[in-house]
Amino acid sequence: MQEILQNALRNILTAIVRTLLRNGMSYGEFDQVARKCFVDVAFGDFAPANKKQTVSNVAILTGLNRKEVKKLHEQDAAGAEADGRQYNRVVRVLGGWINDSRFLRKDGNPRDLDYEGKDSFSELVRQYSGDMPVAAMQKVLTGSGNIELTDGNKLRLLSHAYLPSDDPVEKLTILGVDTSQLIETIDYNLTAAEEDLRFQRKASNPKIASEAIPEIKQFLRRKGQAFLEEVDLYLTQHETDDDSGMKLSVGVFYHESDSESPEVKK
Repeated sequence: MQEILQNALRNILTAIVRTLLRNGMSYGEFDQVARKCFVDVAFGDFAPANKKQTVSNVAILTGLNRKEVKKLHEQDAAGAEADGRQYNRVVRVLGGWINDSRFLRKDGNPRDLDYEGKDSFSELVRQYSGDMPVAAMQKVLTGSGNIELTDGNKLRLLSHAYLPSDDPVEKLTILGVDTSQLIETIDYNLTAAEEDLRFQRKASNPKIASEAIPEIKQFLRRKGQAFLEEVDLYLTQHETDDDSGMKLSVGVFYHESDSESPEVKK
């Protein structure tokens, strides 16, 4: 079991380390983040039954000494909760524009919105983004190519899918959010009862002709976007306004490689 776990960890870290090195993170920085995560998870998820977690127990679980555990536990990690907040707000705004009848034409397609006023872009942002400023949302969506200003001085939705264009901070935030959600789903399924398993599937084929790749990518963009918009509408219909609401995500991704275990490329 340990050998299988180590092999799985190598596969995960190979993909992550490539990104870390490309963005200038050294092993020492990675080591500090990893130690902090070990301590936080041990405190949060591995307390003895009906007992409060202790520094001594976490030291035993993680292999770190008590002094370091105490120091890491007391470190402020407030910034971690902010990761993904803007990403989620932008996605919610786009979902509202696509699904909320107030912002749709009679044919069901998103209509061009005035900046202010009834059923305007400002109202859309305030309804679906929480406290993100309207001007900031407009800047983000314009930069990502999702919206444009028409000759009639209205905001037009160009693309339903949010893909940050040249913002490395936003792209790295998506890496953290989406990767962690996939791993958490797989981890949950390792121990969950069969009737409680969370949906996680993948379609793959090892013999795709290279000349067919562009056509396949176009097909998946079309079908994948349509599927996610349908899911988004379905989830919107099941929202609640009280505090019992739970966060739920469904993801679709495309991957290609020359072999089952691609070598790390510089």
